[in-house]
Amino acid sequence: MSSSRAPAGTAVRGHKTRHLADELRRAIAELRWPAGKLPTEQQLARDQGVSLNTVRRAVDLLVQEGLVYRRQGSGTYISASRTPDTGYAVGVVVPSLTYYYPRVIAGIERELSRHGSRMLLRCTDWDPGMEHGAVEELIRSGSAGLILVPTLGEDGPRHWLGDAGELGVPAVLVERGMDLPATSHEFVCSHHAAGARTAVEHLLRLGHTRIGYMERTSPHTAPQIRSGLAVGLEHAGLDPAPVVAASLPRWTAEDADRFLGRLVDEGATAALCFADREASLLVGAARRRGLRVPEELSVIGYDNEVADLCEVPLTAVSPAKTDIGQRAADILRARIAEPDAPRRQEAFVPHLVVRESTGPAPRQR
Repeated sequence: MSSSRAPAGTAVRGHKTRHLADELRRAIAELRWPAGKLPTEQQLARDQGVSLNTVRRAVDLLVQEGLVYRRQGSGTYISASRTPDTGYAVGVVVPSLTYYYPRVIAGIERELSRHGSRMLLRCTDWDPGMEHGAVEELIRSGSAGLILVPTLGEDGPRHWLGDAGELGVPAVLVERGMDLPATSHEFVCSHHAAGARTAVEHLLRLGHTRIGYMERTSPHTAPQIRSGLAVGLEHAGLDPAPVVAASLPRWTAEDADRFLGRLVDEGATAALCFADREASLLVGAARRRGLRVPEELSVIGYDNEVADLCEVPLTAVSPAKTDIGQRAADILRARIAEPDAPRRQEAFVPHLVVRESTGPAPRQR
């Protein structure tokens, strides 16, 4: 008497394969591999505690579904091709997954998923070469559009960025655009000059007229903050130059001590710092010198990423990161739907979150 039931060993293998395929689908959805490439089959076998054949069968299932594809001699990559149940995929390229951009990414993902689309994320670690390669890979694999945070050189955008339309798919820049003269690209960004001016006006209302500026060197944000600081001071009838200003690629506690010494020598009662880390270092320097914050020195940070974790919770300028991500996805979706519609370039004004590091100006020492 014959039976159609599969041998027990076959059933077990099939169960393991399906279970592993489910695990891989979940990992892809959770962006566990932001570089867009799966670990090697050998690595997956070790990590999952299964045989190499089970891994190969599970990956075969994902290849059949169009979720991944194999490239001979290179590895297995997450696909960005359109699938009926997910809508089109959008490639997203960011320079960092640890500071500032996670909230932007969350906004993008929220807006895309609301409309049945999905995000394929790449992180470049500020490497222009990786950035260009990620863009090319996303385009080749069928992304319907791109949301990009490109690294800009001293002379402007990298040559590969070109003008709108040259990439071959619609693209929206995020936190770039205000620093690209007359760009034709659509963009959504923070108006950092306006954010800095808001910070200065807060200090002026508190009676501070001698204000310093502590800056982490940045080709994107720092020039806009300096501009807003100057406008705010000049609008109040003051010298547009801060009483003390310094810029370093990376500040140390010793650098902050020296900067604080200059502030004291110049009679400054407040400082605007880009970014939160630099503001925290200045607060630490004030503590070591015996200066009270905010009674003797008011400090404002920028970015509002870790400002609330400072030993004195920082008043900080807070860009609308999540909203910017959502709006970038919305603009891209509209561009895909109407390729000939007028182009959009939008800036969000950051707001000031007032905490414990700012107070009325002390009497001049």
